[in-house]
Amino acid sequence: MTAETQRRVAGRYHLLEAIGRGGMGVVWLAHDELLDRPVAVKEVLYRAISEDDRVAFNRRTIREARAAGRLDHPSVVVVHDVIEEDGRPWIVMQLVRSRSLGEVLRTGGPLDPRSVADIGTQILGALRAAHAAGVLHRDVKPENVLLTDDGRVVLTDFGIATMPEETALTTTGSLSGTPAFMPPERLRGHPAIPQSDLWSLGATLYAAVEGRPPFDKGAAVPTMAAVLNEQPEPTRLAGPLGPVIQGLLRKEPEDRITAADAAEALRRVAAGPPGRARRRRSPGSRPALVVGLPLLLLAVIAVAGWYGYHELAGTAAGPSTPISSPTVTSSAAVPTSSPPSPPPSRTPVPALPGGWGTHIDPLGFSLALPDDWASYNRKQARVWFRPPGSRSYLLVDLTAWTDGDPLTALRDVEKQALAKGNLPGYELLALRSMTFKGRPAADWEFSWKQGAARFHVFDRLFTTADGRQVAIYLHTVQDDWEEESAYFDRFAKSFRPS
Repeated sequence: MTAETQRRVAGRYHLLEAIGRGGMGVVWLAHDELLDRPVAVKEVLYRAISEDDRVAFNRRTIREARAAGRLDHPSVVVVHDVIEEDGRPWIVMQLVRSRSLGEVLRTGGPLDPRSVADIGTQILGALRAAHAAGVLHRDVKPENVLLTDDGRVVLTDFGIATMPEETALTTTGSLSGTPAFMPPERLRGHPAIPQSDLWSLGATLYAAVEGRPPFDKGAAVPTMAAVLNEQPEPTRLAGPLGPVIQGLLRKEPEDRITAADAAEALRRVAAGPPGRARRRRSPGSRPALVVGLPLLLLAVIAVAGWYGYHELAGTAAGPSTPISSPTVTSSAAVPTSSPPSPPPSRTPVPALPGGWGTHIDPLGFSLALPDDWASYNRKQARVWFRPPGSRSYLLVDLTAWTDGDPLTALRDVEKQALAKGNLPGYELLALRSMTFKGRPAADWEFSWKQGAARFHVFDRLFTTADGRQVAIYLHTVQDDWEEESAYFDRFAKSFRPS
């Protein structure tokens, strides 16, 4: 028995053996002799430049561990005690007999999407509980995710967690965290926010399903450069998890998928049978046993923006500039100038097929929608709708155009979008003038490519009888076009200004 394993911390915690080591310290299996129970004790190590730095670091660590100790969630390791001894902090925690996700990946390789979705659901539950209590984790990574034999997932190591308002003591010049799992805003020197933990969750899920971190370059500096400047390599094994992972890995915090939508997306994947493809369905029917996610189009995520009519025409910048957030169901992620979408008002319409109703929108229009389609994003005079388990979306844009007749307006949109490089792999299918509801209109149909995916778009511009200018824009994966395009006529023909 070594001298260390004969040691007692605070006179009661008998250190038995080291069960984990990392850059921030050593985790010991210990016995609490006062309460006669096994515990885990983290010996926090820090090489301070000065005595002031050491005191500041200890103060911060103890304060943050106590903050984490307030959390009460089945997926959060319980903090029993916090001690300062021999000039360094010791954190006494619940002993969870488990293996880390990192160890599981190293020994067994990547996990299947359904298992990863279940792991992600439990991690996200822990993070949401922590964020609700005002606590941030700041170091979500596979090594800090513990997997028990009974399927429980526990997030540990809140030793570098922090209260959002307490950032002054973290500016000692040291990097607290792992670069491959650290979000861009923290590498830029900004304090952590809840969306920072979501980015790290996305990187963790990517590693779990792909077998490697999304940005790891083998050394800290090139890895940090990749996090800041590169897009992650496209997922190969993630299947239905791909969209939510990419939504979490967006560079700008405000553009990331919200915690609520991520939770729903992960729940759906975890509940679905592994390897099952999304069932095809006929127009008007509702999805059954569907394995999928709330809409997060792969191409849209990769480009970090939504390509609606006016985005393509004038305000869309290059792929590195986000245009708007894909979800606004969480008020914490919504800009103050863009209120969350109110719940849709639906009234049954006898002429519509079963499973359809009329959506009455606060922008001043109504149209028929399947009951399972809902608005999920708003930006000024635009609203987006999506069905669950599908990668399509419908955009209704009431922003006025200034280019004369509808056909001229669409031609200008096409010209500007191509000049800006917003439509790689562009293929024009149709661009024509027509009459819609007795008034001049124009249709633009095209496909474009992002990564390995090709997308199909149908865009109709028209003017209503009261003079309002409208674009109805349906965007779907090319493989789903035959199925999803059947909805377009019903969307357009049912449109009524109100």
